[in-house]
Amino acid sequence: MTRTRFILLVAALCGAAPAGAQVMALSPTTMIGYAGTSAAGQQARRQLGSRLATRAVRPTASGLASTPAAAASLRYRPDAAVRQQVYGRAIAQIERSSPGDAALVRRQLTSGAVRREVSAFLGRYGMSADDVADTTALYLASAWLASRGSAGNPSAAQMRGLRAQVAASMGPIAQAGNATKAEIAEANIVQTAFTSNAANDAAKDPSYAPKVRAAVVKAVRDAYQMDLSQLDLTAQGLR
Repeated sequence: MTRTRFILLVAALCGAAPAGAQVMALSPTTMIGYAGTSAAGQQARRQLGSRLATRAVRPTASGLASTPAAAASLRYRPDAAVRQQVYGRAIAQIERSSPGDAALVRRQLTSGAVRREVSAFLGRYGMSADDVADTTALYLASAWLASRGSAGNPSAAQMRGLRAQVAASMGPIAQAGNATKAEIAEANIVQTAFTSNAANDAAKDPSYAPKVRAAVVKAVRDAYQMDLSQLDLTAQGLR
């Protein structure tokens, strides 16, 4: 099993590990699918993925929600209790395979650094970590790139198109309570970090890339019922 580092999202995107990073025994391909969602949250994600996969809902021309009310329905109030539940579920999954790695991931997630870096990264696109459509678009874009063996960043056009497609497909999630939106968004943030870390490692070691691609495709299929291997990321979203 490949030994690697768990790298904060900013390091994964920039291709540099933090000074003094600890080596993990657990392969990041194992962590890619660890979302931390509850059964209800997982069901909501799968329903969203089914709507996206039908390609029946087209994004608005502006790439944003069509009305201020629609845009507001995708925002949520950060909830520390929900966030800790998501972290706790993901860490519990890791702990079953590698208790030492679980302790390291717990420290890095609960420090808030991963979430802060996701927030800053989304800000480059005019998006927010406090928006369930924005975090979903970031996770799916990161996963699509990783499935193609890339540790790069999505273009602004790709992110706008995908975010618009996701927002138009939200359906019941947009009408759900704050806790549901928060759970899905926090899970997206965790999976983006894990996926970006694995993609960064694969970019450095081409022999590792097939494992990462397969793990990412499986994780998105499990979470969103979408087959990234059959889709392209375009300025109109995943097509």
